[in-house]
Amino acid sequence: MNIEYNNIMVNTIHNTDCVKFMQEFSGKVDLVLTSPPYNMTKRPGGNADSGRYDEYNDWKEHDEYLKWSADIFNEIDNCLVENGVLLYNFSYSIENPSMPYQLVAHLIENTNFCIADTIIWKKKSSIPYPASQNRLQRICEFVFVFVRKDELRTFNTNKQVSKVSATGQKYYTPIPNFIEAANNDGATKDINQATFSTDLVKQLLKTYAKPDEGFVVYDPFIGTGTTGKGCIEYGCSYVGTEISKKQCDYANERLQKVSVL
Repeated sequence: MNIEYNNIMVNTIHNTDCVKFMQEFSGKVDLVLTSPPYNMTKRPGGNADSGRYDEYNDWKEHDEYLKWSADIFNEIDNCLVENGVLLYNFSYSIENPSMPYQLVAHLIENTNFCIADTIIWKKKSSIPYPASQNRLQRICEFVFVFVRKDELRTFNTNKQVSKVSATGQKYYTPIPNFIEAANNDGATKDINQATFSTDLVKQLLKTYAKPDEGFVVYDPFIGTGTTGKGCIEYGCSYVGTEISKKQCDYANERLQKVSVL
């Protein structure tokens, strides 16, 4: 159901570019949770159109991709609440194994964000690389926890106080930076061959989101609506952007069928 909170019409997906959307955005979101294109599907000697997405070629020139990512982060800075968190799922490929580290370094240098934590996502299945003599089986991906540099000691989580010492020192129940979750929600023919995981989304929300309709999660690359599905089942609200009209239509139809667990 579409409801307005803090000047935001929530539980909606906007068929537009995320940078354009955020430049025109007048509200504030509590959490950003997304999995962007990894810039990893161009093969040597091949063209950039892998068919991975229906309206996005997952390969930009290296410097172009880094600048594009920083531009997105700088817009997020303007629409994220104070002490809000940005959860960024990113991985690597044979073609570009250094990209996650180059991307993180570029974002730290060129935006107001820094890394607070790195979550390891262990998938149920993986790429074994059986024909490679030296590549390891890639069963894990990263979820980078970005926060503003001046909020590194104050950013929001759901860690609970476990005890208070005689001197007033608070101690908190630990939350591990390791998550085991399903790979994805299944490829959608012709529009998205790299969908996200509802299982992963809900586990991340348990750490960084409140199960309240007034808590708003934004996904700049919502694709087929998986972040929205996780938010509905968890009990918070979402807003998303997606440049693909086909994916927007698919996601809206899909999310109409989702109910709170």
